[in-house]
Amino acid sequence: MSLAMLALFALLQFAAPPEPPVPPEPPAPMAPLAPLAPLSPIAGVHGNYVFVDGDQVCSHAAYDVDQETLRDHYGRHFLWYELDGKRYVVLDRAALDEVDRLFEPQRKLGRQQSALGRRQSELGRQQSEYGREQSRIGREQSRLAGDPDNRERMLELSSQMRAQGEKMRALGDRMRDLGGEMRELGDQMREEGRKIDRKLRDMLREWSERGIARADEVG
Repeated sequence: MSLAMLALFALLQFAAPPEPPVPPEPPAPMAPLAPLAPLSPIAGVHGNYVFVDGDQVCSHAAYDVDQETLRDHYGRHFLWYELDGKRYVVLDRAALDEVDRLFEPQRKLGRQQSALGRRQSELGRQQSEYGREQSRIGREQSRLAGDPDNRERMLELSSQMRAQGEKMRALGDRMRDLGGEMRELGDQMREEGRKIDRKLRDMLREWSERGIARADEVG
């Protein structure tokens, strides 16, 4: 072997190994999903009223109504209503039972709203857990980045981060589905609110003519 070949072989033996590739930057944690806005308890209603039946209260008013004062004066079962600029109260038991039946579809929708709210809270809890895990993985990736000895661990962390991202995307799909249900429920509640408003106005006019509704003594 010539001296030149020997010299080249020696240089190759002692040459520094190539620099390992720089690991990619860890992906940023996924932004939290925006919570769904709660629906108005009595959406779509234009009249001002307070319906009290024991511990249950259904109300809608464009201004603050002193419900405690109304309770103190009229007790635990009454309908207070404002119509054509005048305020009335209904205490007749049969009339109040009719109002109670009128509000039942609205209460049913309210229970569905509460169930959706619980599902929303559970998704929010999962979202927080996924976010904390993504942050932990990101911190470890940042700490280990640039050290070739941590190549295997970095690959594991990248796989874990991708898995967390898939979970967050699936969670986002579920949140969007829930949002669709909430919007549909909101439409139903607004329609029920309009029905209640129209029906109450007709009922109150009839009760006023028959003496069942009387002038409010509090307002």
